[in-house]
Amino acid sequence: MDNGKNTETAVKIKVCGIVQGVGFRPLVYRAAREMGIKGWVRNVGGDVEIVAQASKTAVDRFLSDLKENNERRYEILNMEMEELPVCILDDFVIIPSGEAKEVTMIPPDLPVCPDCLKELDDDSDRRSGNPFISCMSCGPRYTIIEDMPYDRDNTAMKDFPMCSVCKKEYTSPQSRRFHAQTISCNDCGPYLLYRDNRKPEAEEFTDREALKKAIKVLAAGGIVAVKGIGGYHLACSPFLEQSAVRLRQCKGREEKPFAVMFHSLTEIKKYCNVSMEEEALLKSKAKPVVLLHMKEDLMAPSTNKKSVYCGAFLPYTPLQHLLTAELGPLIMTSANVSGQPIIREDDCMLSLSDPFIDGVLYNKRRIVRSVDDSVAKIVAGSPQLIRRSRGYVPYPVFLNKENAGETDVFAAGGDLKAAFCLCRKERAVVSQYFGDLEECVVMEEYKKSYKDLTRLLNITPGLAVCDLHPNYHSARFARSLLLPIIKVQHHHAHIASVMAEHGLKGPVIGVAFDGTGYGTDGSIWGGEFLICEGKEFVRAAHLSPFPILGGDQSMRDGKKTAICYLHHAGLDSYFPDERKHIITAALDQRINTVFTSSMGRLFDAAASVLHIANENRYEGECAILLEREAELAKREHIKPPSLPFLITEEDDVLKLDPKPFFEASVRYMDSEKTGALALSFHHAAAEGIAEICDRLRSRYHISEVALSGGVFQNTVLTERTITLLRERGFRVYINRLVPPGDGGLSLGQIYLGREHLKAVNT
Repeated sequence: MDNGKNTETAVKIKVCGIVQGVGFRPLVYRAAREMGIKGWVRNVGGDVEIVAQASKTAVDRFLSDLKENNERRYEILNMEMEELPVCILDDFVIIPSGEAKEVTMIPPDLPVCPDCLKELDDDSDRRSGNPFISCMSCGPRYTIIEDMPYDRDNTAMKDFPMCSVCKKEYTSPQSRRFHAQTISCNDCGPYLLYRDNRKPEAEEFTDREALKKAIKVLAAGGIVAVKGIGGYHLACSPFLEQSAVRLRQCKGREEKPFAVMFHSLTEIKKYCNVSMEEEALLKSKAKPVVLLHMKEDLMAPSTNKKSVYCGAFLPYTPLQHLLTAELGPLIMTSANVSGQPIIREDDCMLSLSDPFIDGVLYNKRRIVRSVDDSVAKIVAGSPQLIRRSRGYVPYPVFLNKENAGETDVFAAGGDLKAAFCLCRKERAVVSQYFGDLEECVVMEEYKKSYKDLTRLLNITPGLAVCDLHPNYHSARFARSLLLPIIKVQHHHAHIASVMAEHGLKGPVIGVAFDGTGYGTDGSIWGGEFLICEGKEFVRAAHLSPFPILGGDQSMRDGKKTAICYLHHAGLDSYFPDERKHIITAALDQRINTVFTSSMGRLFDAAASVLHIANENRYEGECAILLEREAELAKREHIKPPSLPFLITEEDDVLKLDPKPFFEASVRYMDSEKTGALALSFHHAAAEGIAEICDRLRSRYHISEVALSGGVFQNTVLTERTITLLRERGFRVYINRLVPPGDGGLSLGQIYLGREHLKAVNT
């Protein structure tokens, strides 16, 4: 008896997720042909649309196999099905892409796959040594897409007509390059080029000669600008001090450590300790720079600048594999002057008159949009992003569906580590990292990217969300859009970013620690304990405020901050400095003085008082060096002295007062190792957080804690805080999908904007 399983049926399936640029259509095609299914598959917007007609048994098996995703090449987030009338179909085909009002997903850039690497190293293969080798599973995506859907004619690859052999592979279902949009070979290009900056009038080197010339220059200690997926890198040896020093002079980068690219995981393990979680992160599709603890610093002093971390990463392009295979580890840092956007235009790189750059290794494939390398590390057993860019962008963060609404939302983010966010329904797309919007060229890049991404996603925002700070460039841009606008407090947005990631509705105790954020009272906040629920928050506790000179401009001078804090605490007689009398007189007369509850500035003060660092030559340097000393003390199993912060209460608001720590430090520092006191400071801060959360739980009956803000990029503090809170029975959440610093701020703003819309619509 026929139970309907053999009856022919027809369905239309809309597949949402990471399904473009990953070989999904060819995979669907092959599976359908094998199962005798007729119909077609095509790209529509950022989705894939399938029409499948066969027996119900065959269609069910076909859909089941797609959902199982045995090859782990794609990621299905949702499948919508609609029954169709059965009609006459001859076969299963891939048809031209269709248009869609909504673009739900844009594929991120993918690293070169193992199959392509085998061909790269195979002398008998027609793509042997090809620095642009790719297939349907790998290669640039986001950085070459001009329009959606993701088809060759909508990418920078349209500039390179396929040769007859590539065309055959592109149209052959048996080929790994069946409908691979980045298909290329040694015959049809792109091609490598090398410009010798020492002999600009000389003829350019091409193809393999270009690669050989670049390798020769790098091996001799030179600096070469190398074109990558999202922009140019500056490359040189990490072992030659003279090369590293010249690179610092080239970038105007005094102290910040350089990232180092290693050819293999085995090579990384020679220099760094690598946990199982760190190994997985290094090998992940995003291929981020991963901050690893070094076993022993065997590199040139100017490479890592005494950091306990090595920013290590693996090659993600065929060209990088070829270079590191010949040369071993290479510094690979963004080709830019510190603070400026990464250079992506060939004309800009080639016309740059820089005495430190020996040559340029490039090609004629256009980079449509600049994307820097992502940076991450493992914190409490899971990845934490420090910079979210290549490999992650433009993959969306998925929010709760229940209050998705129909209004598209734009969130401007902050001014430091700037990144904006666009949200349609439950999908929030955080842009790539831009840098500091104080720089005019960075601000222009930010504006251009807003236009670019709204066009690419086909989003028209109906609401803008920005920071409360009246002078933020990002807020001014949001206002210029002439949309309904919501201003949200900086630290509230930090906590909301954690709530957005983890689907928390609240109430939660939010601990937001950073350097600077404009408070609702007009002062500078930065050490905040907030009770957050929906679009509202209560400032339930904070770091005891202290005066600083210069407001936002005080961030660089850690020693000045230390003098300000010690004078406020009545301890300045223990800390000599030639500027002390001028600074304290200004404080006493309230000249250019503001009060702050900033934990970031307190870290600066502690670093200076402990004679670890007096100046932030790059953002967060004092705090990073303070953490370094604490980490080294941990490694030596030094037991830190117990110097807990004091907790007071005023008008029902708890205050965390660090005076006992500083009082002990300035008096007894000579009898204690610097590292022990640095570790003591971290422990005191973590214990203060746990104690205040305990008291707030008793008052508000909340057991969920969200930690966010740039200070929680400090691993020693974060892991200690999580441990203490969990020991007290709290459920603790931190940022994982976006950075805890200002790079994740826009996601929190999106969360609060949606909550505002929800409140308006109910």
